[in-house]
Amino acid sequence: MDIIDAQLHLPRPWSTWPYGDDSYPSLLTEVVLAQMDAAGVDAAVLVSLSGVAPAAWCGAAVARHPDRLAAVVTPDETAPDIAEQVARAYEDPGVLGLRINVAFPPDALERLRAGAYEKLLTAAEQYRMPVCVLAPGALPDIAAVARTHPELPLIIDHMGLNQPPLIPADAPPWRDLGHLLSLASLPNIFVKLSGAPTLSDKPYPYPDIWPRLRQILEAFGADRCMWATDQHRVFGRLHGFDPVPRYPGYHSYAQGLHYLLDRPELSELEKTALFGGTMRRVMGWTPTPPPAGGSSA
Repeated sequence: MDIIDAQLHLPRPWSTWPYGDDSYPSLLTEVVLAQMDAAGVDAAVLVSLSGVAPAAWCGAAVARHPDRLAAVVTPDETAPDIAEQVARAYEDPGVLGLRINVAFPPDALERLRAGAYEKLLTAAEQYRMPVCVLAPGALPDIAAVARTHPELPLIIDHMGLNQPPLIPADAPPWRDLGHLLSLASLPNIFVKLSGAPTLSDKPYPYPDIWPRLRQILEAFGADRCMWATDQHRVFGRLHGFDPVPRYPGYHSYAQGLHYLLDRPELSELEKTALFGGTMRRVMGWTPTPPPAGGSSA
């Protein structure tokens, strides 16, 4: 069974790197792979984010390790050539999808409502290219997008909920879960179960979040859900951000995997879908042989 993390960014190492900017992305790539190996994760999707995980850095990592890494890029929806950018991304075998962020800056949601993303969304729908959406507090608006673009796969990041440490959780943390569940009737919407342990009030294995995740799985089915961690945000070690002190939702990468992988209530078929099957099918990532020599190291 594949174990694929559907969302990472790039880590910020604890140590400084005095050897120049050109080699820094190579360091980050090796740190990501070491973390994956230590936790038992076979492959991962790197989500680009300006200043945090630049698309060029993600692309370099994917080019070196296409058997283990792929990318989702976050384009500038205001670019005059956005349709051409989407077409180029579609032709890039290392790019699986696009991302839009309507959580910040503060005017992003109003811009979505005003149609600022329509050229991007229309181009993505033309290619059936998945679009990941960061939209806590705005899921009714994403429902409208799904109805307007019925052939466009939309993947809801972080279950559409505000999550620590960069954004305070809602009170209560699962307050908007009903908005997410209401999207299950729209067949082009999928869900990343990412960052869920940050919403727990209990220690590992976070038993209080399981009933909520079960609701999501019952509404959407495992074949529309994908496991992900967003672990570098959870660590509070994102490039370009100050380190975040440990907080109640902090957890290790292995804990972010096994709290769900070891749930006895999940069938093997559900686990196969959650931990790689859904992601590969929806995002079109077929397994890639390692580079010549038999190793991706």
